Amino acid sequence: MDDIKRTAIVIAALAVLLLISSSFVGSNIMNRAIIIGVGVDKLEDGVRLTAEIVSPGNGSEQVGTYSKIVSANGRSVGQAIQKIAELTGKEASLGRCLLIILGQDFYENTDFADTIDYFINSDSFKESSAICCCEGSAEELMNKGPAVAQSVSLALTTLLQDQAKKVAIVTNTLLDYTLSQKNMLKTGFLNKVKFLPSQNTDSNKPDQEQGFFTINDLTVFRDNNFDCDLTPDESIGLALFNDKVLGDTFSSDASGKLLTVNVNSKKIDKKIKDGEVTITIKLFVKLARTDSADVEGVFVSQDKKEIPKETINDITEQARQLSQAVIDRQISQNFDLIKIHDLYRQKQGSNKELENKPMEEFNVNLKVEVIEK
Repeated sequence: MDDIKRTAIVIAALAVLLLISSSFVGSNIMNRAIIIGVGVDKLEDGVRLTAEIVSPGNGSEQVGTYSKIVSANGRSVGQAIQKIAELTGKEASLGRCLLIILGQDFYENTDFADTIDYFINSDSFKESSAICCCEGSAEELMNKGPAVAQSVSLALTTLLQDQAKKVAIVTNTLLDYTLSQKNMLKTGFLNKVKFLPSQNTDSNKPDQEQGFFTINDLTVFRDNNFDCDLTPDESIGLALFNDKVLGDTFSSDASGKLLTVNVNSKKIDKKIKDGEVTITIKLFVKLARTDSADVEGVFVSQDKKEIPKETINDITEQARQLSQAVIDRQISQNFDLIKIHDLYRQKQGSNKELENKPMEEFNVNLKVEVIEK
C-alpha cells in the first residue's frame, strides 16, 4: 500500500475517531496538527515554511477534505515548524507528510543542504516522501486549488508518484534525491511544478485560484545548489534511460499515415569494454488505439496490421535524438544524471581520478532499438 493510500486511511480514521472521542478532552490525537505537505521559501534571514495541515480538532468541518494552509517564518525549518505549532496550538506532526516543495527563489539562491538534512534525518519524516521544486513561490502554489481534488499535497503527490508510470516523466523521492547529492558528481534532479489556471468550480472557495499542476520540466542540482533547467526534449530523453518509466509515447507519419505507439516495456543495458561505454535502449512498442488497447473486437482483429517499417525507423530516430540530447547536455554542463561514473565505479572502485573525470572524457556509444511487441 503506498503512502497516499495510507494517509487517506489515516485521515478517514481520524474523522471517525473524532466523532467517537469528541467527549474526551486532552486526547493526544486531538492535540496534533497532521502536516501532509510542506513548502519552503527564502527569506533574507531564514525561511518561510508553508504547511498543509489536517487537524482532527476542526469540529464540524470535513476533515481530510478541507485542509488548512498555515505559514510561519524561522531562521531554520525546525524553528518555522515550531512557530506553526504555536500558531495552531497543536503539536506539529510530520509522520504523515507526503510532499516537500522548494520555492524558486529558495532553490535558485540558497545552498539548501541543511534543509534536506533536517528532513532526511528526522525520526518521523518519511524518506519515501515526494520532493519537487516549483515555479515562483511555494507558498503561493500551496494556496492554489487543484481542479480535481481539494488537497494540493495529495494532488501533487499523486502526480509525482503515479505519472511516471503513465507518461514519460522521471520523478524523485526524498531518499533518491539525497543519495544523488552524495554520488561522484553530486548531481541530481527535481521535477519543477507549474500551475495552469482554469475556471474555479469550487463553490466553497469562490475566490481561490483553481487549475491544474504539471511536472513535465526538470531542474538539475549539484551538491544541493541549482545548476540548470533541462529543455523539454532533454527531460523526455532522460526518461528513456529509466526502465521504470513506461509512459513513453511516439507519433510518426513516416508511412504516410499518422500513427501513435506506446512503449509497453523497455530494457536498458550499460556496458564498458575497451574504455568505451555502450548504452543500449530497447523499446518494446505497440500501436495506441484506445485506453483499452488490450481488448480487441471483431473489426480490430480483422484489421490488425504490423507497425510499418518506416514508422519504426522514424520512432527509433526520434528516441535516439532525445537520448543523445541528454548525453550532449551532460558533457556541456559536466553533470551525470545517467550515472556513467557509477558504472565505472562498479568496475574499478572509487578513486580520485574517476571522481574528478569530466564527462567529455568518457566515450559513450548510444544504441536505440524499437521493437514491436
